[in-house]
Amino acid sequence: MRVVLCDDHRLLVEAFATALRAHGHDVVALATTPEDGYRAVMEHAPEVCVLDLFFPGGSGLDAARKITTANPSCKVLILSARSDPDLIMAALNAGAAGFVLKEQSIEGVLHAVDRVAAGEAAVDAQLLRAAVRMPMSRRHVESQRLRFLTRREREALRRIAEGESTKEIARAMRVSQSTARTHVQNVLTKLGVRSRLQAAALVAREGLADELDSEPPTAIGPGS
Repeated sequence: MRVVLCDDHRLLVEAFATALRAHGHDVVALATTPEDGYRAVMEHAPEVCVLDLFFPGGSGLDAARKITTANPSCKVLILSARSDPDLIMAALNAGAAGFVLKEQSIEGVLHAVDRVAAGEAAVDAQLLRAAVRMPMSRRHVESQRLRFLTRREREALRRIAEGESTKEIARAMRVSQSTARTHVQNVLTKLGVRSRLQAAALVAREGLADELDSEPPTAIGPGS
């Protein structure tokens, strides 16, 4: 796996690079500014970019937004010393596929890198629940989006929220992996989100998870 690391703490970047290489990953570039991180992604086209949130002269959120827009195939994993719910939600809105605290162990960060590269959401469940709490009025609007999902898409969304991989979703739904990927992509499109992590955030909002167990309105279409 090709990885770009971007953090203004050089020693931290080098430590992560050493750990990633020891686990067989190809660290193609180290950057210490968000601008250099963005340029490295454009030049090397990695599968994952591990990106800090705060820099002396720039914003990791802006870089994440630019990266996910210009190169959607590159998964951005945010690395932060802070766990403020607003920051986590801002990272999701910027297109990040994962959010990891710097206090996490090296093994935890490596696991998160592998998860986002596999197309899975990589964020602590407790942090995610704190990030997605919102007023009831907006939650009602989000809930309405579920009405457009078929029965099979609802099942796929529920499994996304439980952290299952595409392979696990396919096995549980007894379909091929390509069919499972299609269900997942349809879910993201209909919900108007850019990643599995954002989809999981919608489900994590209080009240939405229970709605996935109900049948969609018959006018929506066939359930497969």
